[in-house]
Parts: sequence; C-alpha cells; structure tokens
Amino acid sequence: MTQDKKTIAELNLNDEHITVGVDDALKEGAKRLLSVPGGILIVLDDDSKVKGVMGYKQFLQAIEREMDMNSSKCGELMEMDFMEVKNSDSIKDVLKQIKKRSPQAVVSVDENGEFSGYFSPSDYKESRAIVKSLKSLKL
Repeated sequence: MTQDKKTIAELNLNDEHITVGVDDALKEGAKRLLSVPGGILIVLDDDSKVKGVMGYKQFLQAIEREMDMNSSKCGELMEMDFMEVKNSDSIKDVLKQIKKRSPQAVVSVDENGEFSGYFSPSDYKESRAIVKSLKSLKL
C-alpha cells in the first residue's frame, strides 16, 4: 500500500470527542464535554451533519456573557472554523490541507456527508508518523 492510498478511514477517530445537537442547551453540552476530558464537542444537526465544534473556550464565553445555560443553545456559541474531510481521503492529502488551512478542528464524514469522527491533534501526530514511516520504507 502506498502512502497516497492510506486513508482517513484507517485511523481511530472515535475517541477524544462527543456529539451534541445544534439545538441542545449549553448545560447539556457542558455535561457531555466533561465526560471526555481534553476532548471536543461536535455539534450536529438532525441529519448528523457537522454544524460546528465547541471546546471549553466557548463555555467560558457563555459564562462571561452571563448566558442562561438552560435556554441558550449550543448552536449559538459553536465555532464554525472546522475542516471536513472524507473517510476515503488520503492521509497525505489531508495533512497537506490541514497545514495549508490551519482550521480549529478537522472532522471526518462518510460518503453521505454524515459525521463519522474527529481528527484530533494526536491523530494528526499519528498520521504524520505513518506518512513519514511509509516514505522511509519507500512504499
């Protein structure tokens, strides 16, 4: 298998995140985010399409703005600077795109455009190591 053929689908993108609905209350989002320390909250619509991402910073902004955690929605504070990649995309190509664009988050989607995983900083490091090792093997 060449380095160009190694795809995003071959990575474990099921850790370091949890999902929430765009219309879910901030309180629910905070509760879910606390269950994945160091992770990120992926905000989805009713069709499982990614609408945004949230981390601790967005919840601190809600507190600073004195937003009502029970009535304010995750969609009001989500970060929309994310990059969507397909499971079938090559790791090498995705790494180039990330380096060029530097998004706040990278999410992976299936062939229907539905969320399938979060490409975390540790996944980025793992991917770079895979590409580097494949280069050294001249595969």
